[in-house]
Amino acid sequence: MSLRLKSHGYTTWTAGDSITGLKLAVRHQPDLIILDISLPGGSGFSVAEQFTRLRETRGIPTLFATASNDPRLFRKIIDLGAAGLLRKPFEGEELLAAVKGALEQSVHSDRPPLRQNRRTTMDEFRPKKVLIVDDDEKFAKSLVIRMKVAGFETAVAHDALAGVRAAVRLEPDLILLDIFLPAGNGFTVAERIQNNIPIPIPIIFLTAGPRPEFRNEAQRLGAAGYFEKSHETTTLLGAVKRVLHPPSRP
Repeated sequence: MSLRLKSHGYTTWTAGDSITGLKLAVRHQPDLIILDISLPGGSGFSVAEQFTRLRETRGIPTLFATASNDPRLFRKIIDLGAAGLLRKPFEGEELLAAVKGALEQSVHSDRPPLRQNRRTTMDEFRPKKVLIVDDDEKFAKSLVIRMKVAGFETAVAHDALAGVRAAVRLEPDLILLDIFLPAGNGFTVAERIQNNIPIPIPIIFLTAGPRPEFRNEAQRLGAAGYFEKSHETTTLLGAVKRVLHPPSRP
């Protein structure tokens, strides 16, 4: 990891245990911390909590790394406000993309929140924003094209954790949410989003195959729609338009 990051212009420090990690973070105050969950001398979660308490490290974005698929870890990572999650083993390009995204996210997070103005009169005249959360990049790109042609703004996230963070940061008008995602599932993502945003965001769930229990869970969560990916994109687009531009009542 260090060699790959250095080859792309980053300065790095490496620690093999939690105590050394804390010392280096306090001493160098880096722009980003990549933190393994399993560490000698203490878990990554306990280290991250100490980072939030120390003046020198408070506010530094953290990327967690783990080989575990335990969904409880995913929920804990979200609660800690992590910048992202790297699943081991990962490719070098995944590492670089995650680092770049976390650093960009850190810059944007310094902007003042826009939540109070979300439903002002001027807001009604702006293009509606659709967040697409799907790990199938080809499918996500096709949705982006369709949404832009229809006049909507779009943002894309490719895993569960990135989807939650993008929703909280951007507060889109609608979310198209895949049920099967890296680092979690769409139902967990939906619950986390609605728990972290005071104004409910309509969500249309997407899935690759017919699963009656999934449809029932989507309905329980108050979904604005539920579509199988085999359906025509025009059908989905029609549902998006109905949610974002409901017909006016007499």
